Amino acid sequence: MCQLIRTYLLIAVPLIGLFWIQPEMSLLKGVSLTNLASGIIGVAFVVTVAWKAYHEFWKDRDRG
Repeated sequence: MCQLIRTYLLIAVPLIGLFWIQPEMSLLKGVSLTNLASGIIGVAFVVTVAWKAYHEFWKDRDRG
């Protein structure tokens, strides 16, 4: 339960604060957040599949 509360405090509270004050971010002007998010998710997927394939096919052979 403490882990859930800590996670909420570390992620949700600052996010709610950012929505409340609505800062102007010149860094993100002209950047499609949809394309950015889909790119990050795509890279994370490829890394996860590669990591699982490494553990499934190659890691056990190194010990053997």
